[in-house]
Amino acid sequence: MTNNKQGSEEEFTFPAWLNVAFFENVLKNVETESAKITNLELKPGTLKNDNYSSVLLRAKVNYRLQLQPAEEKFSSFILKVEPFKEENKKEIMGDYRLFDTEITMYSKVLPMIEKVLRQYGDQTILGPKLIAYSTAAPAYVIFEDLALKGYNTIGYRHPDLEEIKITLLKLAKLHAVSYKLCKEEEDNIITTLNKGLMNSGDPNNLPAIKNGITFLKELLRKHDDLKRFVPHIESVEHLLLAKTIDLFNEGSRGKRDGIFVLNHGDFHLKNIMIQKNGDKLTDVMPLDYQISIFGSPAIDLHFAFTVMFSPELRRDHHDELLYFYIKNFQDTLRKTEYKGHIPTHLEIRQELAKHRYWGLFLLLVFLIFNYTFIKENIDITDVIENPEVQRRELENPRLLEELRELLPRFLYKGYFEI
Repeated sequence: MTNNKQGSEEEFTFPAWLNVAFFENVLKNVETESAKITNLELKPGTLKNDNYSSVLLRAKVNYRLQLQPAEEKFSSFILKVEPFKEENKKEIMGDYRLFDTEITMYSKVLPMIEKVLRQYGDQTILGPKLIAYSTAAPAYVIFEDLALKGYNTIGYRHPDLEEIKITLLKLAKLHAVSYKLCKEEEDNIITTLNKGLMNSGDPNNLPAIKNGITFLKELLRKHDDLKRFVPHIESVEHLLLAKTIDLFNEGSRGKRDGIFVLNHGDFHLKNIMIQKNGDKLTDVMPLDYQISIFGSPAIDLHFAFTVMFSPELRRDHHDELLYFYIKNFQDTLRKTEYKGHIPTHLEIRQELAKHRYWGLFLLLVFLIFNYTFIKENIDITDVIENPEVQRRELENPRLLEELRELLPRFLYKGYFEI
């Protein structure tokens, strides 16, 4: 009855507790009567390179309902399960409240934000439907399978301009409604989400972060036209991590100086799915709210620039996309009848400038992932955990070429000033 098919040739062992009885219990959240599973198929739920912090599985179930035994039904679920095999990953991610945050987001926060949007005629959906969850070991969350609605992963490529605009539109609405709710109700649950990527534990436990700037400087010194940037990096290097952690801790402080919103927190190109009708793009769905955090919108906006955008969009469309985001952020506040001060274009740009150290930190440490995410023959875990793989991937000629564009741009914008 259980068929553990593999998504690739690699051996994949599924936990014994993911059995027929478990999924018959899950179906109680979908059907109004008891179900009897006739076939259960489990397989990996993502491409090799799509997710680091959790194990994603797809469960396909054929079943019959107690009162309709002649009719066989079908459903499919996506399961996100805490790492159960890779000990290094379990240890590294141990300090992150991934499932607590994601369950809060999907069960309480996103429905609250979508409810506000619905009150004003906006049918935007900010994430897949949550089916079941548990924070007790083994922790898991179960979602509807968006593939049944025609959504597909982005694959091994960068999103194009149209896809990015729909993604930023949803981000602007998430940010705007959370801004409104937290201004109108200071103790909103959103403000309790205060642990994200850089302040949940020691960032240096992630080898890619610990070694990132050192390895990049080694690379730059090998190239006559790039080694001139090493002294600039070294002049601010000692500040970058501390300033970044300060940014992530801002939302939990009593006095907040700046603009504060609910950030997705991990806004990169692998955390979206796209839906098309023929060749026409109909929707982009954000995924993975495991490290969402209340803080400056600079957290998501700098992250998107570095890890979501393609090199071409960074070069040719950054100002256009930032304007697009800001305009929709403002429009959402107006449409939802927010009565307070609506941040101006200048104020949001000043927010990005104020947190320029985060943008620079991302350029020096995270730009590598923008390139490895679109490679089929590499496991993202190796890039994060294996120093030799990290060194090798920094040698990517396209990454080097973009550094020749971005390092001068960051220098001329004053990002290296103390």
